[in-house]
Amino acid sequence: MRPQLFHVAFVGALGLVAGACSEQRPEATDRPPSADAPAKPDVGDRTAAATETGDVKLALSMDKTVDASDINVDTDAGTKIVTLKGTVASAEQKARAEAVAVREAAGYRVVNQLVVKRKAD
Repeated sequence: MRPQLFHVAFVGALGLVAGACSEQRPEATDRPPSADAPAKPDVGDRTAAATETGDVKLALSMDKTVDASDINVDTDAGTKIVTLKGTVASAEQKARAEAVAVREAAGYRVVNQLVVKRKAD
């Protein structure tokens, strides 16, 4: 009998917490949309952005002319922008990394923030 009483009390406490949280923070459907608020990307957009990130990273790692070990790829689903950050050893690698990203992320704008930094021998 005691475990059942604990279960009922626990479920009741969860209901109280959930009720208190919803009163303090109304759901987005309870508020009118703001005209100047940017639209949040939905699950499909986030999935597509993650796919683009993965595709670009894979293509960069497979390209023999680019050392992609210090390249970070960020994809923003809302703005459809792929950003390359990090360092490469030459201007040629920087340009090649951008070309690979443009090829792989069709429909996205590529922002190349890579820094050319010669590696110490």
